[in-house]
Amino acid sequence: MAVMKFDHAYVSVKNMDRAIAFYEDLFGVKVANREENQWADFDFGKGCFFGLIEPKIIDEKRIVGNNSIPVFRSDDVDGIYEKVKKYGVKITFPPTDLAFTTYRYYCFECEDTEGNLIEIADYQRD
Repeated sequence: MAVMKFDHAYVSVKNMDRAIAFYEDLFGVKVANREENQWADFDFGKGCFFGLIEPKIIDEKRIVGNNSIPVFRSDDVDGIYEKVKKYGVKITFPPTDLAFTTYRYYCFECEDTEGNLIEIADYQRD
């Protein structure tokens, strides 16, 4: 049986332009693909994408908010935390070493400009 691999995930947004600006700044890359205000995605290479979708455009019911928490890995958690704070978004918790892992897991959690929870983390598994 073939092993599956992660391909992409989308989060619902209320304002596509605002969300794109936030994630372009967060990721340090420009949006790769965009279909008007319907959807957009960022290409992380090797077939891995993170996308934004505006459900009202395609008349689809989706809940914006905490229905999932995408985690983005970075070796500069503190720097990204400072960048995110400039947007005035809600910080769920500041950069923290989580004690419930067997390895160092340093992260923070916040809302994006659209109210979706995201986490930025750095960790080293032995």
